Formats: sequence, structure tokens, C-alpha cells
Amino acid sequence: MHLNNLRIKNFRNHKDSYFDFGSKTNLIVGENGQGKTNVIEAIGYICLTKSFYALNDKTVINCNSDLFEVEGEIKNHKSDILKVRVAYSDNQNEKVYTINKHRVAPLSSVIGKFPVVICAPEYGPVTMSGPSERRKFIDFVISQSDSKYFQNLIEYRRIIKNRNKILLDSKIKNQNTKELLEPWNEQLIEKGTYLILTRKKFVSEFKDYIQSSYDRIVDKEERISIEYKPGIGQNISEDEDKIQEIFRDQLYKNSTEELKICSTLVGPHRDELVFKINDLDLRKYASQGQHKTFLVSLKTAEYFYLKERCDETPILLLDDVFSELDEKRSWRLLEFIETLSQTFITATSLNIFIKHSLVDNNHKLFNIKDGSVVEQKSFAA
Repeated sequence: MHLNNLRIKNFRNHKDSYFDFGSKTNLIVGENGQGKTNVIEAIGYICLTKSFYALNDKTVINCNSDLFEVEGEIKNHKSDILKVRVAYSDNQNEKVYTINKHRVAPLSSVIGKFPVVICAPEYGPVTMSGPSERRKFIDFVISQSDSKYFQNLIEYRRIIKNRNKILLDSKIKNQNTKELLEPWNEQLIEKGTYLILTRKKFVSEFKDYIQSSYDRIVDKEERISIEYKPGIGQNISEDEDKIQEIFRDQLYKNSTEELKICSTLVGPHRDELVFKINDLDLRKYASQGQHKTFLVSLKTAEYFYLKERCDETPILLLDDVFSELDEKRSWRLLEFIETLSQTFITATSLNIFIKHSLVDNNHKLFNIKDGSVVEQKSFAA
């Protein structure tokens, strides 16, 4: 798919900006705080119905308005033109998402329709921080390519929320929880087992994608790996009944501790994904540059994974990816990007691009200043 154009109104510091994009690389350049990332964020709204950056929609609205609008024209793999609009009103506390003027509900139904891969500083915790960040990563990738997984994930989170409430209420009221928890336990086991099996399969398939992507960026031999560690125990098979048996047993063993802390301690919400370089834990031993290279490799691997499994080719959003990468890795990454589909890149400087990029109908350059956009026809200032 391709995003042909984009208009953003009262969005962050953009009052009314319009972009006519190229089908390949779109370079968005400007100093810090001028509105580059806002453009990437707006594209995220088109594809995901929400921001990958902000905690809520209200914070995105320009301070002089009470309504923001994001409109884009998408050409899909069938060459259909889809006009997408997202608008949020602070006064009405309402967000409306439409495709060709038809309102879409629920908003979750959009996930996977317009696959997108986002690499931004906000995703740095995926390699650097705790397990929850890596679970978010794996859930985001699978959900865009597998609607069944996404629905099971939503249901699983609902079950966890209700189960934790029962644990808390029972502690406060000093009630026996066995009968109250039993139906929720069975739902937890059923949905959780599905998530575990799907995640296990994903990691098995994804490891080849990430090694291939890493090799394209790094010219020296480094072995990288990802390892899935389920929250119900390390040595699990692919047998559904066996996993459910282990799950049930772990719930029983942890029941006393769960009552103490009023929280569910067993299940895929406790999973971990371990990243390694040359058999060393990435979190403990990698440099800043290695972390950034690994993250970019994860995201390009995500691109190829989704490309093979979705009806649409993903678009790639790269926000400030060249910081902490040396010149050689930056050049190799640029050469790699050029082989992909439509890409959007933000940067504060043109230096790295001048030798390796061009400006034409397919490759475009935009300069952002104070929330205003100017399309440039060459790299000359």
C-alpha cells in the first residue's frame, strides 16, 4: 500500500499542513521541536487510529483549538483509493475514524488493515527495559497480521482485569475465592494457552527475519538470537493439552501468593523475550550503537514478516533512526531501505542523505519549520 497524501489540522504545532508523498523514500527534515515527529505520529493515526507517542488524544490537539483532524489518501494493493479521516473533539470527548466517509467501529477493527512498522526513540525500551516492552512488541506485530490473536489478546486482558478484581475484593472482604475464581481460571487457561502457542510459533519464525535484517546493516559477523520464555515455565511443548495442564498446576501453586498481592502471577502476561548478541544478553552487554542496530533490525524484520502475512505491504516510519549509528551502518541502512516499499524518515540534518539519496517523483524531501512544511526539489538549501 502507499500513502499518497496527508493533511493534518490543529495537530501538535501543525495548524494546516499538506504533504504529497513519493512512492519510495520520503525524507522529513528540520531542527528539533519543529514538527517532524508530528508527521510520523499523524501517519500512525491513519494506520492505527491512535498515537504511538501520546498517552491520550487530548494532548495531540493544538493549544489554540479543541479539534484535530488527520486525513490521508491510501492506495491499496488492489489500486483502490481509500480516503481515511481521523478526528478528535475535546469538547465532545469523541474520536471519529472514517474510510471513504463511512464511520468505522469499533476502532480496533482497523488494526491490520493498514499495516505499519514504526521505529522511533519511544521504542528504545524494547531492547533496553523490562519484559513488558518486549511483550508489547510481540503483541503489536502479531496483532497486525492475525486478527484472531488480537481478539484473544483483548479477551485475555479482560479476564486478567476481572480475576484481579476478585482477588482484591476477596482480600478486603475475607472471602473464599475458590468458587469465584474457578470459571475465570478456565477462561484464563484457554485464552492464555492460545497466546502462548501463537507467540512460540512467532518467535520460531521471526528469528530468521531478524538475523537477515541484522546482517544487511552490520558487515561483520555477529550472531543474534531471540528466545521465548513463557510465564508458565520454560520447557513447554506445542501440545495444547499439556500446556493447559502446566498452566493449571502453576495457578494452583501460586494461589496463596496471588491472594496476598491481589494479582494474577501466572500466564502470558508474565512472558519474557530475551535478545542476545554472540550469546550475551543484549540488555546487559550491548553498547548504545548495538542497541540501536538491534532495534532497527527488529523493525525491518517486522516489515518483512508483515509483508509476507498481510494483504498489504507495510509502510515504514523511521523517526530519528540515525542517531547512535556510525556512518558505515547508516549508509548500509539507507541502501537497505531503498530496496523496500514506501518509507518515511525524519532527521535533523541532510548530511547522511546527500550522497545516497535523490529527489524526484518517487523520492521526496520536506523541510519542516515551526509546524509549516515546504517541499524541496533538491538537496540544495
